[in-house]
Amino acid sequence: MEGPRLNPVPESLEEVFDRAFEGMEQARESFVHDLAPREVGTITSISTGIATVSGLPGVGFDELVAFPGGVFGIAFNLDEDEVGVVLLGDYSHIQTGDEVARTGRVMDVAVGEELVGRVIDPLGRPLDGG
Repeated sequence: MEGPRLNPVPESLEEVFDRAFEGMEQARESFVHDLAPREVGTITSISTGIATVSGLPGVGFDELVAFPGGVFGIAFNLDEDEVGVVLLGDYSHIQTGDEVARTGRVMDVAVGEELVGRVIDPLGRPLDGG
């Protein structure tokens, strides 16, 4: 007497591929990416409060530029190959060769009742501890 088979009847190779590709197609169609292009450059030199950056051809005058460690700067000298950026905040950790990124934003300061009587830095962050 023959016992039950441990493996079901093998499918044809075509059926196996159809099922596998159907699953991959469903995964591809339901995948949502959150990638966005980002223009980045490199610090070529740093002097007192000024960084020279290359590799940001699309940066605009007065645009905020993001540096490592949450430091920002304002693009002010737009040459063909380099950009002069005024650094805002403590930049002692920033080095030549570090990567910087465009933000697409210009300098702005929020206004409202919450800021009346407050002391803020150039980026609008409270300095008075309140």
